[in-house]
Amino acid sequence: MTTKFERFTQKAREEPRTRFNALRGMRFDPEGRRESVERQDGSQAPGVDGVRKEDDAEGLEARLEDLSERIRRVGDVPQPVRRTYLPKGDGRYRPLGVPSCEDRLVQDRLSRILQAIWEPELGDGS
Repeated sequence: MTTKFERFTQKAREEPRTRFNALRGMRFDPEGRRESVERQDGSQAPGVDGVRKEDDAEGLEARLEDLSERIRRVGDVPQPVRRTYLPKGDGRYRPLGVPSCEDRLVQDRLSRILQAIWEPELGDGS
C-alpha cells in the first residue's frame, strides 16, 4: 500500500466521521497508474479493445501519460464492456463483463482509493 493510502486509512481510523473529498487528483497520479499496471493479472481475457497486459507493455509510459491527462481533464470515456457468458452447472449461463485493459487500470486505481478510506470500517481485525 502506498504512503498516501496509508495516510487515508490512518485518518479514517482516527476520525471515522471525516469526509474525504477532492480525491480526483489521486486518480490520475502517474505513480498510481504504474502500480495499477503491476497489479493486473496477465491471464485476464481481453476486453473490446483486444489488448492483454503483455500486449500493453510496448509504449506503456506514453499511454499512461495520455490516460492520466484524459482523466485530469475529465475526457476519459470508458469503453463498452465485452459481454461473455459462462455455463453454469444447471444448463443456464452466467453473464460476465470484460472491461478493456485501460478501463481495468482506472477501476483498479479507484478501488484502491476507496479501499484505503473504507477499510477501517469493514473490520480489518484491528
